[in-house]
Amino acid sequence: MSFFKPFALERFFAKHEFNAPYLLCSSDCESVAIKELLAMEAGAAERIMDHWLGYTETRGAPTLRTAIAAHYLGLGADDIFVHSGAQEAILNLYLALLEKGDRVIVNQPCYQSLSEIPQALGCKVIPWEFRIAELANGEKKWVLDPFELEKLGPAKLIVLNIPHNPTGAMLTEEEFLAVVDYARKSGAILLVDEVYRRLEHHAKRLPSVSEVYENGIALDVLSKHSGLAGLRIGWLASRRGDLLDKIAVVKDYNSICSSAPSEFLAEIAIKNLEKLADKNKSLVKKNLVLIKDFFANWPDFAEWIAPEGGSIAFPRLTKKGNAEALAEKLVAEAGVLILPGSLYGYDTAHFRLGYGRVNLPEALAALEAWLI
Repeated sequence: MSFFKPFALERFFAKHEFNAPYLLCSSDCESVAIKELLAMEAGAAERIMDHWLGYTETRGAPTLRTAIAAHYLGLGADDIFVHSGAQEAILNLYLALLEKGDRVIVNQPCYQSLSEIPQALGCKVIPWEFRIAELANGEKKWVLDPFELEKLGPAKLIVLNIPHNPTGAMLTEEEFLAVVDYARKSGAILLVDEVYRRLEHHAKRLPSVSEVYENGIALDVLSKHSGLAGLRIGWLASRRGDLLDKIAVVKDYNSICSSAPSEFLAEIAIKNLEKLADKNKSLVKKNLVLIKDFFANWPDFAEWIAPEGGSIAFPRLTKKGNAEALAEKLVAEAGVLILPGSLYGYDTAHFRLGYGRVNLPEALAALEAWLI
C-alpha cells in the first residue's frame, strides 16, 4: 500500500521481536497471565466463562467507559471512546479531524503514526523538536520549549507525547500548562499521548489534558503502564463530544468494535489500574539503577540522559557509531535487541532502550558479555 510510508519501527519489530531472546528496547512493561488478572476481582474467573461473544458497542461497553472515566476529574462515560489499542485511536482521530492543507504541529522525535498519518492525509506537519540542554550543574536534559509554539505558527492540531517516547523526557506542570494556554489562545486542538502517564519516576504526575482543556484529547492504552498489550484496548478521553461522534463514523469502517473478552478483562484492569501501574513503576525504578550502573561501567560504549518518566530511554553511542548496524550485529551474535534511533528519523548514533521487563538483568548481562 502506498498511502502510508512503511512503519519503520513496526517492520523492524516484525523481523526480530519474536525471535530475539532479550528485548532490550521494548516500550511496554511486564505483563501478567489471564488468571492473575482475573484473580483481582472476586468471581471474575466464573463470569468470563459466561461472557457473551457477540458484538460490543462501538464506543466500548458502558461499564468499561464508566470505569475509565473514574480516573479523570470531571469526565463521564460519554467522554470516553474505547479503541482496539492506541494505534487505532490515533488513526480514527486523524481521519475524523484532519483535512488536506491543515497545519499540524507534532513533537519530534515521535512514534511514527503521530506524524506520518497527517502527512499522508496532505497536512502540513511542523516539527516541534526535543533538544538536549546542558544544566548549570553540568548534567544534560531533554527539553521541549513550550514558547517555541508561537514561532511555529498557528495549527489546527498540536500533538504532544508526555512522558516522551523515546527520550523519557517530562515537562514541568508550568511548561505543560503553558502549552495548554497557547492552544487555548490560538484555538488549536491539543492531542496529548499519555500512554506512559503513571510511570513518572520522581516528577509530579501531570493532569490529563482532557481535565484542563476543553479542546484537549487524551490518548491512553493498557499496553504500557499496565503491561497488557495483548488486550489491545486503548481509548480517547475528551469533552469534545462532537469530535467523538465523528470518530464513531470512522470506526464503522475499520474495527467496528473491540473484542468482547478484551473489554471484560480491560474493565478488571481499569478497576485495578493503580495497582498494575505501581507494580510496573517499581520495576522500572529498580531497573533504572542497573542501567545507570551499566552506563557508568561502559562509558566507551554509550552515554545516556536519564529519563524522567516512562519505560524507555534514548542513549547515544559514544563513538558516534551506527546503531542500525550495531542492532543487527548485536541481535545476531548475542540475542540482544536494541532499537536504532534512525527508525525515528533521528541521529543514527542513538538507540532506544527499554527497561520495563523483569529479565532486564539477564539482557544487560548478555550485552556486557558481548562487549567484553
